[in-house]
Amino acid sequence: MSKNQLELCAEVLRRLKREGLLDHLILVGSWCLIAYKEYFRKVRYRPGIRTRDIDLLIPIPPQFDHHVDLEALLKDLDFVISYKGRKGYIQLVHEQLMIEFLVPERGRGNAHPYPVPALGVNAQPLRFLDLLMQKTTRADFEGIELTVPHPANFALQKLIVASRRAEPVKQENDLRQAVDVLRAMVEAGEQNAILEVYRSIPLKWQRLIRKSLTDRPLAEAIVSLLS
Repeated sequence: MSKNQLELCAEVLRRLKREGLLDHLILVGSWCLIAYKEYFRKVRYRPGIRTRDIDLLIPIPPQFDHHVDLEALLKDLDFVISYKGRKGYIQLVHEQLMIEFLVPERGRGNAHPYPVPALGVNAQPLRFLDLLMQKTTRADFEGIELTVPHPANFALQKLIVASRRAEPVKQENDLRQAVDVLRAMVEAGEQNAILEVYRSIPLKWQRLIRKSLTDRPLAEAIVSLLS
């Protein structure tokens, strides 16, 4: 079955919705940019670069009430199970997309995969994901209703992650997406929503955000707001 990337992503989400899984998952990562189109319908907003990954965040503890064979569910779309790295994180891989399952990393960190038996996957723990769950909103993705982080949480988390990136390309993608979303929020008059999230996080995280915005093109209004 041949589909372009957006159509394929929508079909994956549609099938997860049909199985009742989207009620217990949060779409995070760059595909949120598509979901924010309706949120920013009254201002100039063009969704930026999207990566190949469909990142799905699983709140802990998982709330799934039945088992779903994801490999069988997506097999006819040519997704196959793959294992990421030496730790055994499970991905569903297609030549155009990769579906990854994430959970918040707690305490001092956990290098081991987090088993999610209901989905038959091992999720990857990552830092700073709690910020994405702190405030969420419902959004429309190509006619599919789902949960996404509030745009302010999405953008500020991107800036924190960008400050720790070792890969320049990934860092640039994070920065561009974050600035695009924050500029749209400023244009929509939602400066207070940005400040509310910013002031709720640790000072160390605030410093990482300011570091990421230093000398960033088109970010002057955001820097002024946070200062």
